[in-house]
Formats: sequence, C-alpha cells, structure tokens
Amino acid sequence: MRNVLAGIAMVMLLAPSASMQAPKTTSDPTKAFFLPASDVAATIAKLQEVAYANITVLERADGEGLGYRLAVDRRRPPQRGATHATEAELWAIIDGNGVITTGGKIVETMKDGKVVDRHIQGGVTHKVTKGDFLFIPEGVPHEVTGFSPSITMVTLEIPRPAKTR
Repeated sequence: MRNVLAGIAMVMLLAPSASMQAPKTTSDPTKAFFLPASDVAATIAKLQEVAYANITVLERADGEGLGYRLAVDRRRPPQRGATHATEAELWAIIDGNGVITTGGKIVETMKDGKVVDRHIQGGVTHKVTKGDFLFIPEGVPHEVTGFSPSITMVTLEIPRPAKTR
C-alpha cells in the first residue's frame, strides 16, 4: 500500500511540471510532415480511457513559446467549457458524432470557494460528425456538450497574439 501511495504522490508532483514544459520541435520544420491514417489509428489506440485524452503528434517551438501543435484527441463526458486568450484551434472530426457549443459565456460553478465545473451559457450549437471541421478563434468559449458515445478529432492549436482591449 505504501508503494501505491508513493507512486500516486510522485505522479501528482510530476504531472504539473510535465504539463508546463517548454514546447519542443518534434520534426524538421523545413520539411513537410506526413501523418498517415495508420499512424492516426495507432495513436487513437494509445489514448487513455479518460474523459479528455490527447496525444501530441507534432509540435513546433517558436523561440520560448509554441509555434503550433497537432494532436489526436478523444472527448467523452463529462467536459468543461474552455476559452484560450492566445490560441485558436482547428478541430477535424475523424470519428463519432456529437454537439459542440461555441460562443456564449462560460459560467463557473463554485463549491467551497473552488471552481468545480464550467459550462457555456447561451452560445451556438454545432452538430458534428466524421468529416466535419470546426475553427475556434482565440477568446471564443467552446465545449463538447453532446456525445454518441465519443468524439475523436485531430486538433491544430495555433498560438495568436494576445488581444489588447
């Protein structure tokens, strides 16, 4: 039991630092990157059985920050609303179908002073299925709100400059 608890503690300590690592370039940026369907299928097979599973297949560093990132994602319930001030996203649906809500306002549910949920209030719903694309500009709230039973997509994350208001 101590080994299990020690292992869990180690994962909890390392997880935040892994997610905050600087972006890295994973392929030669002077050459085209080809992602065959067989590699996409192999990547999908490696996705964890969790609500939000994601594996980066291409990443390009741009100085200190991210130049762009290409990933394979699978979404299952439950999901939370999100918005990215400095990142646009292109979602290409490659399997499943469901509903994605964009726009509107993100409303947080608080419990004991902590955010326990985030959902979009208002917004526009998009019924999506295999072959559909959805482009989400920076600053636009988005949330997968319907599943049958999951949505698998290839996502392209495109950093954008922060908007000045």
